Amino acid sequence: MALSRRLRLRLCARLPDFFLLLLFRGCVIEAVNLKSSNRNPVVHEFESVELSCIITDSQTNDPRIEWKKIQDGQTTYVYFDNKIQGDLAGRTDVFGKTSLRIWNVTRSDSAIYRCEVVALNDRKEVDELTIELIVQVKPVAPVCRVPKAVPVGKAATLQCQESEGYPRPYYSWYRNDVPLPTDSRANPRFQNSSFHVNSETGTLVFSAVHKEDSGQYYCIASNDAGAARCEGQDMEVFIKAQGSMKALTTSGQVKRVTSDTSHPLLSETCWLGEHIQAPVWEAGHGLRGPRAPDRAGCAEAFCFGQS
Repeated sequence: MALSRRLRLRLCARLPDFFLLLLFRGCVIEAVNLKSSNRNPVVHEFESVELSCIITDSQTNDPRIEWKKIQDGQTTYVYFDNKIQGDLAGRTDVFGKTSLRIWNVTRSDSAIYRCEVVALNDRKEVDELTIELIVQVKPVAPVCRVPKAVPVGKAATLQCQESEGYPRPYYSWYRNDVPLPTDSRANPRFQNSSFHVNSETGTLVFSAVHKEDSGQYYCIASNDAGAARCEGQDMEVFIKAQGSMKALTTSGQVKRVTSDTSHPLLSETCWLGEHIQAPVWEAGHGLRGPRAPDRAGCAEAFCFGQS
């Protein structure tokens, strides 16, 4: 004997929600149900993305559709009263009746989005689903700090930092266009070096530099959205020693000046009156001694002599 409609509905109402699509001796459970083709979309910044919300079952011809954005503990409307709301207005549209398409996404669009459908003619009138959108951001050129000159045997730290990329970038260092391993001991090519690269913080630390460590260094910051590098910077490793030199003053007197290094250019000094003009660093050329004014009566290039 066929069950009455009232009895069938009463029996169906006792079934768990995940059985709502089942047929129970000819009774169709009337309830709105939603699904999504992608609950965790990942997209690069400035691309477009679709937030899929599909009605699979409903007896209501014109259900009410709402979208909300949940970010930093705040809930705001995205789609309400058949209109796009908030900062997504002008770059978001509705397709397939209930899904959203966002154009030119930005990092501020990363959030949880909730699709809510109200179908008044269904036994179960309300259903909702959430979608977590992740917007990945390409790193910008990192800021690199490389010491210009380091004595042999001393420690040195090179730094690389980037703050725009998402997910957080990882770092790699290069010397003369050759990638450096995270640990110099892991590669026979760098057996004469002693350094460690921290790919998370961007630091390159030498426990003790060697002459072979001289060269041009640069860093690359990378994540799933892309990569960016800083400009190359020179680091020179020199041999530190004690020595002296002779300098010609503007009065014509020769004076002895003590130097704390045997590096030839670090010892170059010019006396102008009672003041010493120190050597300077020129990008791409290393350390250069100062050129003396013509009135000093010094040599063409430098007014000093190594003793």
